[in-house]
Amino acid sequence: MKPLLFRVPTVDDRSFRVQVDDGPHFYDRLHFHPELQLTLIRESVGTQVVGDRIDRFRPYDLLLLGANLPHVFRNDPDYFAPDTAHRALSYSVYLHPDHLKQTVFGMPELDHLDQLFQEARHGVRIRFSEAASLTTHMEQLHKLRPFEQLITLLTVLDGMASDSRREILSITAYEQARRPDDHQRLDNVFTYILNHYATPITLEEVAAQAHLTPSAFCRFFRLHTRKTFSQLLNEVRIEHACRLLQESKLPISQIAFSCGYTNLSNFNRQFKLITNLTPGQYIKALF
Repeated sequence: MKPLLFRVPTVDDRSFRVQVDDGPHFYDRLHFHPELQLTLIRESVGTQVVGDRIDRFRPYDLLLLGANLPHVFRNDPDYFAPDTAHRALSYSVYLHPDHLKQTVFGMPELDHLDQLFQEARHGVRIRFSEAASLTTHMEQLHKLRPFEQLITLLTVLDGMASDSRREILSITAYEQARRPDDHQRLDNVFTYILNHYATPITLEEVAAQAHLTPSAFCRFFRLHTRKTFSQLLNEVRIEHACRLLQESKLPISQIAFSCGYTNLSNFNRQFKLITNLTPGQYIKALF
């Protein structure tokens, strides 16, 4: 397979690129690029990987991802069905760090954005439950003249920098691009876990996806994710269990088994460890 360095199409006479992605699902491979990425998820849901953080994405998530930060927005399986009626829609801006330093971002009036761009190395997210001023600006961006786009982009960044709801996603920051074969191995592992989390997965099976021995895989995986394989697998399973608790009326025991747990007490223990709530408390908190 080709290395997962993602090439963002450039515009010769522009310092940033505005892009609308509209289709049945988003690009589903773990990738990175040297540009910063500002993205509004407008429609669709799924699992996101940003650095060493795995959780859900949903409509009205606004994210700022730093240069070379590995990420993927993987829609739920029904978005990939041949006859799906689902729609995945996002609005993005890609900016090259050098352009930021050489142009308006060197102005003292924009010094307050420095902290935001430092945080972007880890990935920044603000979650909105409905349309808001910043999300509306992102949706309109592609319709504006270049100068208006620049003003609107600065407005969105200013709004993110001053919003106390923003959260840091990844513990690890990524300054330099990883080796392409490391990205390929991680992509293989994440894809395998997301496709098979509902069934038993052994260390030997997942190590084979990275073409490593189990002991070498454990070292590799902890180095690149700051987690053990079992920690990440439990996070993925509990993340999907949370979705089922929100969207279905299935019994807790059935949800546990459908997410790959063969022991209900282990499911309850892992759920409390990751969410700080029991499944029952989680359901009550939803209503």
